[in-house]
Amino acid sequence: MEGEVDLDCKLAELDDSSTPHPQSASTEHHAEPFFDLLYEAHGVVAVVKPNRLLVHRTDIDYHEPYNLRDLVNKGRHQADWLHPVHRLDKPTSGIVLFAQPGDALNGLKLEFVHRRTTKVYWAIVRGWTEDEGSVDKPLPTAHNPKPKEAITHYKTLARTELQVAVGPYETSRYSLVECRPMTGRFHQIRLHFKHLRHPIVGDTRYGDKQHNRAVAAHTGSGNLMLHAGDLAVALPEERGMLHATAGVPASWAPLLDAWDWEGDVQDVPRAHGAVVR
Repeated sequence: MEGEVDLDCKLAELDDSSTPHPQSASTEHHAEPFFDLLYEAHGVVAVVKPNRLLVHRTDIDYHEPYNLRDLVNKGRHQADWLHPVHRLDKPTSGIVLFAQPGDALNGLKLEFVHRRTTKVYWAIVRGWTEDEGSVDKPLPTAHNPKPKEAITHYKTLARTELQVAVGPYETSRYSLVECRPMTGRFHQIRLHFKHLRHPIVGDTRYGDKQHNRAVAAHTGSGNLMLHAGDLAVALPEERGMLHATAGVPASWAPLLDAWDWEGDVQDVPRAHGAVVR
């Protein structure tokens, strides 16, 4: 869920059990995914989730051999387990916060509930977007079909036109955008850019299959080009403001470095970091 915390349903309030569902022989030998640690102190942890990894196990994806929550808690006693404060979609990469149950977890959740966090995402989308804009389109939550307020602001950083034919067109156009979701609805950024007719590259659910295949064929990257790269949030007990940055995955390099962009791609984070002020 890009953000995209479905706070109304308290998606981060999870069962304490770490007992996995039975795994089939086809999944039990998968290599364990790797995540990067950005920050850990006073019961709060910030990590970088790779593409194609669940934040936590769900009934729908019970067959998945790994999830970020279990990996973060690997080696910890169950009484000391950390819980996710918010979620990202499985195909989305970027920063995820975890915290110990109690004041730390509840305090951070309130920061998201009251929209006191700053979240910045980067995406590569089909077509040339406007210089900047806002999408104010209500969306359903993960567990409630009734639409609720959903707002995403965006700014175009760069555009490119490739001499690659896709469908009926002799060339293909793409934009690099910075996105700032003001709310945290289910698949919010992905749905809002679909609404704009500029679906995110690599989005197998809402995207353009022809463009997805073309990009994958020319760059070797089939990942969703959506990255939660910057998060600022007040830490519990007035411990300061945590500002975490996650560099984009390596799969972005063929697109950022090899494509001839008109604009500035320097704002896209390439390195990890965290500071408390």
